[in-house]
Amino acid sequence: MSSREPAAQRDGSSPVRPHHSSYRLAVAAEPATNLLLRLLEPFVIHDVLPGRIDCRTDADTLTVTIEFAAEEAVAVRLGQRLGVMVGVRRVDLATAEETAQMRAA
Repeated sequence: MSSREPAAQRDGSSPVRPHHSSYRLAVAAEPATNLLLRLLEPFVIHDVLPGRIDCRTDADTLTVTIEFAAEEAVAVRLGQRLGVMVGVRRVDLATAEETAQMRAA
């Protein structure tokens, strides 16, 4: 990210760059202590700063929701990279529009 671009909007969300759409990755994984860090690593590699991260854990599942803005190819690649990580059980990628439609239904 260049220094000319704001890191976040005033509401805390990431700015949407031109040709970038908003996405949501929902991850279900084993509740391993280092898995959250490993889930975020691909975002650093692809220079994508998540706008929001929600994390919940119980006795047998770590559930992480990551909202971010990126080009479609990068969003798909991030989903693929997370999906093949050891300990990850399921990854669902949705656009912000799809997420809003699911909530409205």
